[in-house]
Amino acid sequence: MDNQHDPFLDPSPPPRVASWRETAAGILALAPALFIGQLGWVGMKVTDTALLGHVGTHALAAASLSDLWTMASGVLIQGRVLGIFVGNAVGAAKAGTAPWQLAGEWLQVSVAVLGVISCFVMGLWAATGPVLRLTRADAALIPDASYFSLVLLACIPARVLFSQLQQYLSAQRIVKPAAAVALVGLAANLLLGYLLVLGVPTGPSRFGTASRHARS
Repeated sequence: MDNQHDPFLDPSPPPRVASWRETAAGILALAPALFIGQLGWVGMKVTDTALLGHVGTHALAAASLSDLWTMASGVLIQGRVLGIFVGNAVGAAKAGTAPWQLAGEWLQVSVAVLGVISCFVMGLWAATGPVLRLTRADAALIPDASYFSLVLLACIPARVLFSQLQQYLSAQRIVKPAAAVALVGLAANLLLGYLLVLGVPTGPSRFGTASRHARS
């Protein structure tokens, strides 16, 4: 009863509730940009696998072994609840029951909490070598797998910040910036992959050298 509109106590008109058609249309309008954003990040993983496959099976196996540990522990920094809190805060602000600053405060809290958790995850990724030795993984793959994890470790702060900003904006129906960044990131990932993994035109990278040693 408390949530119902009482015309005697509150003479203002009740808030309009969107129909299911309007809700569906709003969701579908956001879908293309969200799809492009997700496609960009999935494409990065595909290009990584393709480039490492050209280097050799040793590099591909080492990267896969690294992913086994980094992806298992990386779930700790996913932080997918911010969009819910920001969406509620924005809705309350539009209804006049909460200040607009509340959405920004949730963003700050989320970044601060994930920042602390990120330090722990960075420590886990830095310990990839010892962890893989405990699992009795192929000793020949562990050095390169550990190196791969250390490279990924440097990306954790940017990864966390992008994830939280994406949720913060998406909760306000702002999705085009994330899609654009994902496409730019995909192009940069492919270009840098040629330079740093395949060694074009400067020569093979560490993975390329390790792969040739493994075959010889």
